[in-house]
Parts: sequence; structure tokens; C-alpha cells
Amino acid sequence: MNPSDASSVSNDLRLPDEKYVTLSDGRQLAYTETGDTSSDKIIIFFHGVFGVGDSSIETKLYQDIGYHFIAPTLPGWGNSSPWPENQSISKYPNDIHQLLASLKKNDYKNLRITVAGGSYGTVFAQICFGTSTDVMPEANNVESLLICSSFSPFKYHREYTTGMSWLNYFGVGIPAIYFPSIRRLMGSFIQKKTRNIDEAKNFLRTYIFDQMDDEEKTKLRKWEEERNRPSEWVLNKMARNMCLSISKTMIGFNTVAQVLHEDWGFDPQKLPSLPKRKVLIISGKDDKLAHMEMSTYLVKSYPNAELRILEGGHLASFYEINEIIKNWLTNLDKELNA
Repeated sequence: MNPSDASSVSNDLRLPDEKYVTLSDGRQLAYTETGDTSSDKIIIFFHGVFGVGDSSIETKLYQDIGYHFIAPTLPGWGNSSPWPENQSISKYPNDIHQLLASLKKNDYKNLRITVAGGSYGTVFAQICFGTSTDVMPEANNVESLLICSSFSPFKYHREYTTGMSWLNYFGVGIPAIYFPSIRRLMGSFIQKKTRNIDEAKNFLRTYIFDQMDDEEKTKLRKWEEERNRPSEWVLNKMARNMCLSISKTMIGFNTVAQVLHEDWGFDPQKLPSLPKRKVLIISGKDDKLAHMEMSTYLVKSYPNAELRILEGGHLASFYEINEIIKNWLTNLDKELNA
């Protein structure tokens, strides 16, 4: 895939500021960026399932605090090429190294990096946090990890199914590994239900937005009003990104279970405890997808980790995430500059 492939995406799906990097093996990595793009202070945010690297939701915040915000699109989603078959996902941070190099951040000794993510994106944030300099030369520059609605590494978290619904168990548990056709059937069903933005909106309403309680719905509307966004702005954006995410291939979706069960290249419990290297784990109290037990495991496993529990479900952090990130990064700056 090359940048010209993006032109085949219809205008109503295309991210206007999306950029592309051709990786050393010929694959393409799509991304967007915002904030102070000349800054050595970087936050890299990894999206979840049916998402793409979209940095358009908050733009002013990162400029104000002097951070370069980078949102890559994960392999096999949107305009990013699929991950190579038979290659360990633990090598993924090298893609991020190549992305940073393309952004002229070759003098990585001065970089200060926070890796962050939501839902499935927390897997890739964790892989980048735990990687070695052999894979990602900037690994020692990764100062903090911030993850919301997190997944634990199933290889080490033996009790990952505790609190998991049967639907999720068949979707990402052992059955999905031994019977990959289950995942493909789920993907085929979703693809047929989301052939255009209107269908994607109906799908998201049914499975996410209608599942919110009244308090969450009020928070969502307040969030939109505070940013002068029309009603259902979030729904429309999520539907657009969902359609874009599977517009080229379903490989990203079909390999989710495989990635969750794979060796990420490290055991969180064996990472060295460095006082200035910190972890923030945010969990929704009623999250039925990335359930609380996973966040509890992670906070016990990572050195210097803290857990923040929010009211609500899988989208609980959405309304507060930018303020949380802002406070986290500014406090991190104060501590490191002290």
C-alpha cells in the first residue's frame, strides 16, 4: 500500500490531515499529528478497535502545553498496511521508531515520550513502553504510560477471563485462537452492518450509545456543548472512523485475539522500577469490554503504577481524557524539571 491508495477512500471518510510513512519493508503507516510539532516532548496515542489515528478531536490543548501529539493508525486498520505474517507483534515499536525518524526526531537523546492508548490501543502502548532499545532506539526516552479501558497481556495474566462476558470470551479468548473462523464470522457480520456511515451510526447506537445510562448520556451531551459541537457529533465521528478503519481490509479486526494472546516481548512484573518512569491506568467501573480485573492486574504488575476508577462503562474516560492527559503531562514535566 502506498499513499496514493488513500485516494480511493471516499471524501466523507477521508481524514484531511492524514499523512503516510513508507516503512523499511515497504508497508505503509498512516498517522495524524497536532500540537507543537517541533517539540521534543511527545505523546503517542494508539486508537482502539474500529478506530484510526485521528488527532482532530483536541488540537489546542497540546499546543498550549508544548507537546507534539502523534496518532498512528494501527496495522491492518484504515490506511495502515497489515502486520507481516509470522512476525512477532513485539517488533511493532520499530514502526514507531521509523515514524519518529521520518518526523526528523533522529536526535532521540533529547526526546521525552509518553505512550498512551484506549481499549485495544492500550496493547500497543504497553508494547512500546516495555520494549528494548534493540527494537526501538527511543525506548529509554519513554517516560510514562497512560492507558484507558486497558487489556492485560493474556500470556502472563492467567486469570484474564475473570469478569469477562461469554461474548467477549468467544471473541478474544482461547476459542478465538483455536477457531479463528469465529472471529472472521464476527467481522463479516459487523462489516455487513456498517457498509456506510449511516449504518455504522445505527450499529454504534445499538451496541454502545444505547447501552449508556442517563448520567453517561448527559456527560456526552455536555462534552459536545462545551466544545460547540452539534448533537451526535461524537457518534458521527466514530461512525466515520469505523467505516474508514475497515474500508481496505478486515485483517486488523481478525487478528485482535492473536495479538492479545501473543508474547508482547516483556513481562510487566519484571520491568525495572525507575522512580521517574510512571504508569497511569484508567478504568470505567462498569466497563464490560475491558473489565476491571484486567486493570487491577496491570496496576499490581507495573512498577510505579496507579489506578484511577471512573464512573461509567467502556467510554467512561472519553469525557475526561484530555483533562487527565493534560494534568498527567504537566505534573510529569514539573517532577522531571524539579
